[in-house]
Amino acid sequence: RTTGVMFEDIVTSVTLQMAIYFNTMFSLLYFVVTLGQILQKLINLEFVSSLNRAMIVPVFVFWSGAELPRFYFGYVGNLNERVPQMSAFLLTTLFPQLPSILYLTVVQEHKFPFDQIAGYMMLALLVLELVVGYNALRALIRRKTAQFYRLCQDEEETRGLINSG
Repeated sequence: RTTGVMFEDIVTSVTLQMAIYFNTMFSLLYFVVTLGQILQKLINLEFVSSLNRAMIVPVFVFWSGAELPRFYFGYVGNLNERVPQMSAFLLTTLFPQLPSILYLTVVQEHKFPFDQIAGYMMLALLVLELVVGYNALRALIRRKTAQFYRLCQDEEETRGLINSG
């Protein structure tokens, strides 16, 4: 006897969700401290390169502006098992987040110890999210494809029953 209840496997990645959560918490700290450091650098330090002085603020604004939508895409895409949001999460992780953090960690002219330590931690979290997110997206696409094929198969069987009956 069947109850009519269907059980489905969950392909939500707990590892990805934890990485996004920890990155969210760390990004709040990184935002506040880095904003203060950038203001300190612009007010009190001399820049040899005017390009470095001009680039630091737009790169930080670009990073901070893309961080909230990236987290949203990651949470929604992973928890609701949505392929477009997961894809958007991975794309916004690749660009602009990865190049922005690389610039703020490695390329900028005046680097405080926090810049490098926190920057490398952010890079590690981003790489972890990319690897785990890519694997989660592949699993999600496989599941959605299998559901589509089952739906097509059920539709063909239903059409065959209607035509033969």
